[in-house]
Amino acid sequence: MSGPEYSSLQERGAIRDGITTGLIGAAVVALFFLGVDLIRGAPGLTPSVLGQVFVLREPSAVTNQVNASAAILFTVVHVLVFVFYGLTLSALTRRGETSSIARYALVALVVAYVPFFLGVLAVAGETTRGLFPAWSVLTANLIAGAAMVYYLWSHRPAFRNAWRSVPLGAQAEATN
Repeated sequence: MSGPEYSSLQERGAIRDGITTGLIGAAVVALFFLGVDLIRGAPGLTPSVLGQVFVLREPSAVTNQVNASAAILFTVVHVLVFVFYGLTLSALTRRGETSSIARYALVALVVAYVPFFLGVLAVAGETTRGLFPAWSVLTANLIAGAAMVYYLWSHRPAFRNAWRSVPLGAQAEATN
């Protein structure tokens, strides 16, 4: 099964959409936890702790003060992960304009998004000493996921039309 041919302009648009989608998701999660940190009276604590655990691989994170280098390193990794995820969503969305199977894969990827981050949190649970309750991770990532999906949905009219014309998982493929 071969996909449709895209011009270089369309390719750049898809890459731009993917990067924008990822940046939206990263920003939503970062702003959510900045709000949580402000309520705690420790702005920047979340990326600091996560940077110590996931980037610097420290066995126990300092949870009473912000480590600026850990926070910056984590922020860079956080943005890169979300941009990769956004590029993947964008590619599947573009392919989903002509393939119901790609739309099915997109649904699976979006559904797996939140449990993935809950799993990452569970791995880091002991080291982060309960600073990130499941409700906060779930809320931040659900809002971010909804924002990313909304962005792609609103910027891809052919994708919206494909959902209406061919049901999810149907075998019919559009031909060019």
